[in-house]
Amino acid sequence: MAESKISIKVYVDKVKKRVVYAEADYTFVDILFSFMTLPIGTIVKILGKHADTKFEVLGSLNNLYKSLKDFPECYLATEECKFLLLNPRNLAHDLCRNLKLKLDDTDEPIKYFVCPKCRYSTKLYSLCDRAKCSKCSELMNKHISRDHNVASGGGGVFVSDISTFIVTDDFSVMPYTASVSFRLLVDLGITDTNQLEERKLDLGREQMLYLLKMALSHGSPFTRLVFHSVTPILDLVRPAQGTTFVKCDVMKKQASTSLKMLLDVSLQKSTGRFLFAEAKEDFVDFLFSFLSIPLGTVIGTLMEGASSIICMDNTFKSISNMSVGSHLKSQDIKDVLVKPHIGQDYTSRNQAFPLKGTISSVELKFGYLNVTCLPKDPRIKEVFLKQSGRFFVTDDLVITPASSHLAMNILNKLKVSFYDVEKYEISIGLEELLLPLCFCRV
Repeated sequence: MAESKISIKVYVDKVKKRVVYAEADYTFVDILFSFMTLPIGTIVKILGKHADTKFEVLGSLNNLYKSLKDFPECYLATEECKFLLLNPRNLAHDLCRNLKLKLDDTDEPIKYFVCPKCRYSTKLYSLCDRAKCSKCSELMNKHISRDHNVASGGGGVFVSDISTFIVTDDFSVMPYTASVSFRLLVDLGITDTNQLEERKLDLGREQMLYLLKMALSHGSPFTRLVFHSVTPILDLVRPAQGTTFVKCDVMKKQASTSLKMLLDVSLQKSTGRFLFAEAKEDFVDFLFSFLSIPLGTVIGTLMEGASSIICMDNTFKSISNMSVGSHLKSQDIKDVLVKPHIGQDYTSRNQAFPLKGTISSVELKFGYLNVTCLPKDPRIKEVFLKQSGRFFVTDDLVITPASSHLAMNILNKLKVSFYDVEKYEISIGLEELLLPLCFCRV
């Protein structure tokens, strides 16, 4: 079966070898806007499978995801915790199944599992077939069907199918008008239309994933796609050199009352270099929960649209400023794209950001009987990790259970003598947890 493709037109500045802007219909803009719905863990996972050996996927976030994947299950509160953290829920999953190109696992409907013994008596389901029934402790491994008839209202999923849009090379999106296109040309100093060349691009899944990867690393994803420009990818977690921290206003009210976490930080005496931190389960629980936060919530709420990820800032602002009805299909659609949330039904009490899970009741079919069911809570005492664990966290977010052997290995790798190590206990709250996230370019 031939791969689905979507087509856009790009206008190229032949002199400076750059894309000025693209003209696209709803099929492309729907996919672009769907980036906002993807949890961070999902982005790491799908870009990790993308056939591109020139880039490490999202730097430290890739390490964080791999650490969770390799994490011993004995430290997790329940067996299904790892599965749910590695596979965070996209609230727009059913809507995204109507996209012309699917970037994640939306080709398949969500699978719901119940206890084969208790069936609908508990009125609970799990997305993981390794969950244990809270009533009888049997595995909840019986697959139950659900109707997934989620209509997008025709044509477009998020935007109107009768609109044409201008998308700039840094992913600002505007409804097409001639005056907007002329203004872009003037702003870029283009006065001679002979300088421009119109090209048609046919984009498949690989090209859309490339655009996503470039948008998360640098500006000008269209130019990089057309002219095959290659540059190193930025780290989403640690600020690049030459950046400065900008405190997010939305967090100021939370900072004074947020929980505090203690870390034992090991530094090299002679240089002051950070070696590793030793943390309890609360800090690691928080870090793993970050993978469940959708990109739109990270950009719009945690960073207030002022991150170093310029393309994603622009996309979020474009959605926020776009009118409902004439271009965005409804206010509910707009809320799905920009309203802050986290991609789990239940959140850990160690999740320090002012975000809550969205508990999704679903109607499942038990023979001829339709029963409204709620998700089973995988946590114990409102956390995903068991208490009393100790873990090492490196500067690039590699997380492992703590041990003397591992501590020696880290020091050997860094070529540091244990005589040259000093330890400090530090207390961190919301501001410090936001420090790697809320930054902008100088």
